[in-house]
Amino acid sequence: MANGGNAGNVVTWQQAEDTLTAAVEYLFSLPDRERAFLASGSRSMWPAIVRDIQADYADEVRPSPQLTRRNVNLVERLLIGERPLANAIPERHRALVGRVIVMQRWPGPDGFGWDLVWRKMGGQLFNQVRGEVMPVTSESMRKAYSRAIGLLAAAMERSEILAEG
Repeated sequence: MANGGNAGNVVTWQQAEDTLTAAVEYLFSLPDRERAFLASGSRSMWPAIVRDIQADYADEVRPSPQLTRRNVNLVERLLIGERPLANAIPERHRALVGRVIVMQRWPGPDGFGWDLVWRKMGGQLFNQVRGEVMPVTSESMRKAYSRAIGLLAAAMERSEILAEG
């Protein structure tokens, strides 16, 4: 079956998270014309003789991988299109979801943990019921993230996004 072996176009929570992570990776791989412009102005007039080996020069950046039409379409449908499926995630929880996706995909030296997410988010999250930002625990953030990915999975089921891929 085209949708990962699920009958009836059911999108699992894990499939939704994996697809969102892939879309974020593809988004980061899209060409950044401003970065190229800024990189060209960061080169010195001095030749490589003066270059410090440990310096972070823009001309040492590896090129982004080539994206297929399918990759770009996924980014468009999920994140940046006119009506992206990521809009199913509550607006005030999108920062949490984005931070978790990035921290899981590219963990820092401390790895990934909900305590680190809690610290990065300042220990606060928008409470949907009360309509205000409140102090929460890392477990509350984990649950909010889980619910948000569940909402995305439901939106993906309705759009049959995995059946097309």
